[in-house]
Amino acid sequence: MNKRLYKGVIVFLLFLSACSVNKNPPANLSDLSLDLKTVVKEIKKSETKIKNLRNRAKIEFDNGKTIQSIILNLRVLENEALWISASMIVPIAKALITKDRLLFYEKFQRTYIDTSLKNNKGKLPQVSIEFIQDILFGKPVVDIDNRNWKIIQNPRQYVLVPSENTTNIQPTLFFNPSNFILEEQRIYFSSINTLLAVEYKNFKSVNERNIPLEVFISIIQNGNISKINIEYSQIDFPEKLTFPIAIPEGYRKININELLQ
Repeated sequence: MNKRLYKGVIVFLLFLSACSVNKNPPANLSDLSLDLKTVVKEIKKSETKIKNLRNRAKIEFDNGKTIQSIILNLRVLENEALWISASMIVPIAKALITKDRLLFYEKFQRTYIDTSLKNNKGKLPQVSIEFIQDILFGKPVVDIDNRNWKIIQNPRQYVLVPSENTTNIQPTLFFNPSNFILEEQRIYFSSINTLLAVEYKNFKSVNERNIPLEVFISIIQNGNISKINIEYSQIDFPEKLTFPIAIPEGYRKININELLQ
């Protein structure tokens, strides 16, 4: 696991859980005539609630120079914890993200990170566990009720943008006009001139929850594009989850800035 893959994992973590498949309806069968108030109401009704989730994910990192793959086992406690075990044939790393902490270690260079997510002053924007889980599982990264929106014209989707941008995070949200599921979100971080674009495809209804089986993430900064493709499988919703992680003895502590150099 070389340094490029370390970077991919950290970007993924920070930017970052009887079935039927829901396919997008043809555009000519979709109703795009609803007013903003009705659209927002339908979006809120369609939001997926995830309390406990466990699944497996195949991740492909592409930084424009190399492409590498990794398998992740994920455990999610909604808005509280995200546990990740990574493997490339054999286990290679673990991570635990909570409301205010990132704990991560990898076995090849025997290093670890133990840092706060609240006071990050490094190269990545300040994020939260809610933000990461929203990106991974197809929920808007901002609370729809906490902003004023406007609909911009689009022939296939309802596209919502803030009527005014007063924060560092500037979202554009794309919703399916038939079921009001989020199909894409683009988040511009003005403070670091970075665009995060996320597409959600191949939705599956599992226990009445709509989960995207494919997530395509693009990170665009200073003309450089990095891509992360995610394929989910083995999804279930157990009543209880554990999040085991312990830093092995003898590992060297590093920080995120050191890792990303």
